[in-house]
Amino acid sequence: MKLSKETTKIQRMFSSIAPRYDLLNRILSIGRDRYWRRFAVSQLPESGIFLDVATGTGDIAIEILKRHSSDVRVIGIDFSDAMLDSGEKKIKRLGYQRYIHLCLGDVSFLPFRDETFDGAIIAFGIRNLPDYRHGIQEMARVVRPNGKVIILEFTNIHSRLFRQPYYLYLTKVLPLIGEIISGRKGAYRYLSQSVLDFPNPEELREIMQSTGLRDVKYHLLTFGITAVHVGIKQ
Repeated sequence: MKLSKETTKIQRMFSSIAPRYDLLNRILSIGRDRYWRRFAVSQLPESGIFLDVATGTGDIAIEILKRHSSDVRVIGIDFSDAMLDSGEKKIKRLGYQRYIHLCLGDVSFLPFRDETFDGAIIAFGIRNLPDYRHGIQEMARVVRPNGKVIILEFTNIHSRLFRQPYYLYLTKVLPLIGEIISGRKGAYRYLSQSVLDFPNPEELREIMQSTGLRDVKYHLLTFGITAVHVGIKQ
């Protein structure tokens, strides 16, 4: 797997925080990340073969198994060995090895044939890709016609009531807590900045449409802190 210099830097950063990644997600989202994932997963069909892009420690893949029928298979792909190792341990502990397979790979160039999956989902990973549009195109490529492409991601809040507190939390509180728990000074500063730099929900909807996805809609969750975008392959 050959990654660009910038992607390699991000890969190393995620690998460095892998041991505390799940704990930090719970704390920094005040437990809301579970609800966000459940909502995103609920947009998938009840059965099929699904791709979890940038699976990390496998939370989305596991959620799919918990919320759907037993007639489900999930492949999760990520560029961090350390994240995947954590995910494999969770999957084994839950007894989901038959249903979930995790693999190492570059999510910008998915190593799967066209029209392989019934749906593809990415949670909190699209903003880490060097080219958002290309990443979405790759997800659409490997999904069968009428299959769904789903993106769960943080947003820039535009509500006057919540904008300033949210900005303060992103730029001051989140990096400080992240540093204290993970011991990594720069990792959560990067994550905060990546949220601020990410397209707003309407812009992301337009990017998804430009890849050929149809009926693209989005749902704002928890005062607009996150958004779930859903598009259908032609």
